Amino acid sequence: MELILFGAGHYGQEALSFFGAEGVFCFCDNSVKKGEEKEVCGKRVVSFAALQEICQDYIVVLCIKLEFSLEICRQMEEAGIIDYVVFEMLRSEGKSANEWMERLQDREERSNIQRQSYLFLLDKAMAQLKYLKHHSEITALKPAEGKLREYQFRLIERGKEFFRFVEELSIKPFLVFGNLIGAFRHRGFVPWDDDLDFGLVRDDYERLLAFAYEKCVVLTYEPEEDVWVDLEGNTIRNDMLCQTYPGRYILNHRPEFIQVSKCMETTNEYIMDLWGFDFYKAEYDFEDYKKWAAGVSKVAGEKKTRREQMLFIREAQRNNPMISSEMTDHFYPGIDNFFGKNRDSDIDDWIMSEDIFPLREVAYENTTFLAPRNMEVLLRREYADYMEFPDEVGMLVHGEGAAI
Repeated sequence: MELILFGAGHYGQEALSFFGAEGVFCFCDNSVKKGEEKEVCGKRVVSFAALQEICQDYIVVLCIKLEFSLEICRQMEEAGIIDYVVFEMLRSEGKSANEWMERLQDREERSNIQRQSYLFLLDKAMAQLKYLKHHSEITALKPAEGKLREYQFRLIERGKEFFRFVEELSIKPFLVFGNLIGAFRHRGFVPWDDDLDFGLVRDDYERLLAFAYEKCVVLTYEPEEDVWVDLEGNTIRNDMLCQTYPGRYILNHRPEFIQVSKCMETTNEYIMDLWGFDFYKAEYDFEDYKKWAAGVSKVAGEKKTRREQMLFIREAQRNNPMISSEMTDHFYPGIDNFFGKNRDSDIDDWIMSEDIFPLREVAYENTTFLAPRNMEVLLRREYADYMEFPDEVGMLVHGEGAAI
């Protein structure tokens, strides 16, 4: 079987020289439109549409820059062309053209070579990522671009609108989690972040919730049933939510936090997540707290629905006599804040209130938000190293795919 070289540029011409003109049927290139043909180095250059019609009779070799390889692999797969190999991998192995041509004639061997090609591309990408992470300064990263950047600014505006809506409560939401990292490192969003997270001390959290029951809609979303449930157990289908509550703020009271959204014309638009924090009495031993939290987590995990979990956790929080309604030296995420569990840090003790309060204003994009007095204390509790590139660098936190 002859070869079709995908890519008629520099890499394609190198592949032609490597394999020899007698073993190559033609080139294919995305620059050639359907119905057109060109010529390079004495070989026809056909369109991708033409390749789809004839590819079963030839061996396709991708001859493109590594940075475009994954994109072209996806183009091939989506078109149903699954029998192809990558020239850069072949060349890197040090074998002769004759050796490769002999192996490529066997369908099973081509499948093995294709798997090698994927690993080759992955190794190259990971090596580049490792290099860039080592030689880059994380605080100097450029902000997001395009639709993600627009979305980030829209989140800020929606968030500020919500805070104006509840202004009479005089609550003091403060930045937490990824947004706190963003404030500390970037004076705004982490470039690949796509949400807003704020903490609230328990008194603010409860006053907001009481206000929401009067002025907003408080429900719990049950994803398995795709329905929203109120405290009385009444349900509403997800696809009917915005028709039922047009223009209303929706507070999704989950077991771990409150998610705020707003019913727009066609969608329930996400705004922010709100996380509860508690003060604990000075005599409360942290080991006793951990045992209590573990017990609550275990029973909550046995509940069938999110609503049942949320109600049980709230009852446990209200019934713990060691939770203080007044400020104490011991501050910690509430039992309804993922049971106080850290993300990847091994710090395991009370947070000293003097490190959090009084809250202070910090720059965040085109506005200011409140943040802990000592931001690094809260960051150290949540993240092993908040000044290093995370494993998910460049990937949307809550969406799919890359941020750029």
